[in-house]
Amino acid sequence: MDARQGQLEAGTILSGRYELLAPLGQGGMGEVYEARDQSTDERVAVKILRAEHAADDAMRRRFRREGAVLKALEHSGIVGLRELGVDDDGLVFLVTELVEGRTLRERLALGPSVGLRETDRWVGPLCQALQAAHAHGVVHGDLKPDNVVLVEASGGSVPRLLDFGASKVLGLDRLTATGELAGTPAYMAPELFIPRAELDVRVDVYGLGVILYELLSGRNPFEDGHVGRVIRKVAAGDYLPLDAVAELSSDVAALVHRAMQLEPSARFASIAELHEAWCSARGRRSA
Repeated sequence: MDARQGQLEAGTILSGRYELLAPLGQGGMGEVYEARDQSTDERVAVKILRAEHAADDAMRRRFRREGAVLKALEHSGIVGLRELGVDDDGLVFLVTELVEGRTLRERLALGPSVGLRETDRWVGPLCQALQAAHAHGVVHGDLKPDNVVLVEASGGSVPRLLDFGASKVLGLDRLTATGELAGTPAYMAPELFIPRAELDVRVDVYGLGVILYELLSGRNPFEDGHVGRVIRKVAAGDYLPLDAVAELSSDVAALVHRAMQLEPSARFASIAELHEAWCSARGRRSA
């Protein structure tokens, strides 16, 4: 099989160094593989730009941007970049740490909901990772359970952020060159659907709010099998209040409601402010 036409086979070696071992999954722009770095014998993750995007200059720039963003973000809560390269056959790829654990999506699949105790343990590390990104002027732009991996540690699982492919320093791409949304509608802030809207860190405030809603209730607030209806629900703020679908304090429900406000000005101004409100709702001071 031509290495540029579909999934690559185990044993394929990129740039004379990275031996692909097995597919791990798919991202918005590329296929992800477990691989072995032959120079260090270390296992790593390799994301390869999809063949249908490889000839698209805009997509290649977006893919390289993810590498540049990850290189600038050195934080324990963000999966680190090892290399951004181009193979002899023209394959564009990213090499990152191989993070072993299950995603929040996989944890949610265990049902019925994660609950307040586990969520409470993850909010701090998630907020710290996002604050580190925002301090570099980077908005993640695609926060969702699939892009948070839970790594087992001595006090319990610790969340780490994945996939900065939709991020940008001065805003976000709403559409790819093929007309696809650069993000997942059920987690995207309403302003992402408005051409030329001003975008800032409050996009991530909204995305984290949706994740919190889902962790605490076991359901996505805009759950619907039709993408068009999801977008209309997001744009209208059409969802049941969190305390109508989960038993929890009014303070926590109000916090999530504020994070998910239609107007960015009505949300928390920063992730730090959201974290402070969370700690207050939980009866403690933020670190």
